[in-house]
Amino acid sequence: MPYTCILLAGDRPGDPLAEIAPGKRKALLPLRGRPMVLHVLETLTGSSVVGEIVVVANAVAAIETNADVAAFARGRPLRFLEGAGGPAASVLKACEALSGPVLVTTADNPLLGAATLVDFCARAEQEPAEVVVGLARERDIKKAFPKARRTFLKLRGGGVSGCNLFAGPAEALAKAAQGWVDVESKRKWPLAFIAHFGLSTLLRALTGMLSLANALEAVSRTLGIRAGAVLLDDPVAAMDVDRLEHVAMAESLLAGK
Repeated sequence: MPYTCILLAGDRPGDPLAEIAPGKRKALLPLRGRPMVLHVLETLTGSSVVGEIVVVANAVAAIETNADVAAFARGRPLRFLEGAGGPAASVLKACEALSGPVLVTTADNPLLGAATLVDFCARAEQEPAEVVVGLARERDIKKAFPKARRTFLKLRGGGVSGCNLFAGPAEALAKAAQGWVDVESKRKWPLAFIAHFGLSTLLRALTGMLSLANALEAVSRTLGIRAGAVLLDDPVAAMDVDRLEHVAMAESLLAGK
């Protein structure tokens, strides 16, 4: 059964990439002369593992009515949904009307390759977990992109970076999204935040002594679902476009696709 894909295409206040994009929408930032979101949509619609695509964003009409996006969407299993104030809340809202397996990715993931997408979905189905996240190894990313600035989760045995890929049944993803909304609501309250993850978990994370298994256990406990991870061998999968310096890199890599 193919995945329904939730494609998050919203904007956060003050995003420098949105500031230079048409209509101040990051998803419409031109890459190789085409809106960034189209590169993701082409990969998704060209894959046998993806069925319907739901594009979710704040003020989503601005993306839906873009001439290039509208032309691409015509005749394809693609619809648009108004977001709900943040990524997790938007996933929760989208999942309310969905069932079966769901894939979540983002509009700033234009370098996602078709083979990597299939690999992630196939391996996610084999994981004994309800919600699975795609990760890339720090050592692989730094070897392939030594000058790129990336955020890594330091773990015992080597750091990892997220690939903006999540998969699981709609019900489990909705539960995880609700859990994350609850966590976000407590970020300004340190004791409540610590209570979610546990002091020992946070201390081990800060000192680089947390294993991936321990991290997944903490996430599972916090969100109320069984969390799993797929370590992808493709470092490009972690190269989303979220800084000005990433634009030239993305255009260069897209030129070679």
